[in-house]
Amino acid sequence: MVGLLGGDLVSPVVNKDRSVTFNFRSERAEKVEIAGEFRLGRRVVGPGAPVASVPMEKVSDDVWTYTTEPVPPGIYRYTFVVDGMRVLDPLNPWRRYHRMQPMSMVEVKGEEPMPWDHLPQIAHGTVVIEKFYSEVLGQMKSCAIYLPPGYWTAEKRFPVLYLLHGGGDDYSSWVFDGNADNIMDYLISKGKSKEIVVVMPDGQVISLEERMRLASLRGRASAMRRVIRSMVSERHLNYFVEELMPFVESKYHVYKEQRAIAGLSMGAAQTLNLITFHPDMFIAAGMFSSGPAEKARKRLPLVKDKIELLKMIYISCGDWDSILENSRTLDRLLEELNVPHIYVEGDGGHIWPFWQRSLIDFVTRLSRIL
Repeated sequence: MVGLLGGDLVSPVVNKDRSVTFNFRSERAEKVEIAGEFRLGRRVVGPGAPVASVPMEKVSDDVWTYTTEPVPPGIYRYTFVVDGMRVLDPLNPWRRYHRMQPMSMVEVKGEEPMPWDHLPQIAHGTVVIEKFYSEVLGQMKSCAIYLPPGYWTAEKRFPVLYLLHGGGDDYSSWVFDGNADNIMDYLISKGKSKEIVVVMPDGQVISLEERMRLASLRGRASAMRRVIRSMVSERHLNYFVEELMPFVESKYHVYKEQRAIAGLSMGAAQTLNLITFHPDMFIAAGMFSSGPAEKARKRLPLVKDKIELLKMIYISCGDWDSILENSRTLDRLLEELNVPHIYVEGDGGHIWPFWQRSLIDFVTRLSRIL
């Protein structure tokens, strides 16, 4: 169904059954495809997926269209591929950067308000943006910090959750793409979560300027591989433990004894890296759609006695996520080591709606052990 509004072409169009119709106009294009976080009939979705984009249908001399399957409520990223070149949806002004390139965005609403929606009838926390200079990395770093309702007037300390982003994202992604602040407000209002300070740091080791330089010299794919390797390096460990955590915990009222960590994709790999090198620093860890962390997995048998002291190890991944095997491998290894953990595999790809649901599940379980 082509979307028209007053005779003008519209894209995207969210249909009543929660499918989404995308439209693109071009008189000269010979082939138009769509790529993004929808399944689009593909077996798997995510990094390294064998099918990156699927053809759109040409319905007139200059209009191409594609309608997805009905999808769960959430925020999705996408682009068009026009004669081999990725382009944004020119009819959609909403866009965000991911993996060093802009992506168009669309939100699919549920019939009822979702936990990540902004609900005006409940109390809301505050998101603060902090900046500090990292001597380890030689660059300015930022982090977004969620402070629960009542933080500023409370005369107490709070548990702290370090929540890490993926390889193509930054410190703002969990707020602007994942709506983690809305999720925390909702869970606290429903009594499903304790009041928790959530720290969402910049997990990149290579600066944006250097990443763009590498992309121009070697290509984006080569630059991303280097970015991914750097995110689970010793430099990241040192930056996180020696600079980020002391900065946050000296400035905000948090319990060091109630410190948890979680992340998505490469943030999950960083989480595993941190708990294998510093298992005594955290009481719980969550890994959603984990990226590659082979060195950290090899360390697990060496630190088994300490890892099994964590109150919770949580692993989740979508069953059509292109990197599902990372999570399954970690699950099998922990089983072999007899380390207690929770493994959740559900309907989803390498997409924000799955990670939002994973965060809800993880925080709900975490609050029961705080």
